[in-house]
Amino acid sequence: MTSERRVGIAFVLLAALVGCADFSRGPAAVAVDGGAGEGGAVGPDAAVSFAADVHGILIGSCQRCHASGGEAGDTTFLLTGDAAADLAAATLFVDLNAPASSRLLAKMAGRGHGGGTLFAAGTPEYETVLMWIQEGARP
Repeated sequence: MTSERRVGIAFVLLAALVGCADFSRGPAAVAVDGGAGEGGAVGPDAAVSFAADVHGILIGSCQRCHASGGEAGDTTFLLTGDAAADLAAATLFVDLNAPASSRLLAKMAGRGHGGGTLFAAGTPEYETVLMWIQEGARP
């Protein structure tokens, strides 16, 4: 594992512990393994799906604010915890014709996002979401 990857993983874990943990909701739902490796990264030959790979990234990093009653609860991007409903919300911010220009990625990278940068371009999480969009944003 490269030191750059270790730093990225450490940052994600620190962010989750400091600002994204919401222990009042009980234990997290168990995700079905769809080919994602540790840290949310997906191998180059693995197909990426919303339910197995992307939903957990969004719930862990976005739902704290982007939920009904949350700081960003008045936006059009609201997460409920239900993968099917959250897929519908996420795909509103996806551009299948120009995946790298999708608003979902821009917001994750802090462009036009009141919450700042969550995942910079090149991070495993950003690359997983980009790959998901490039592959057609499948459920």
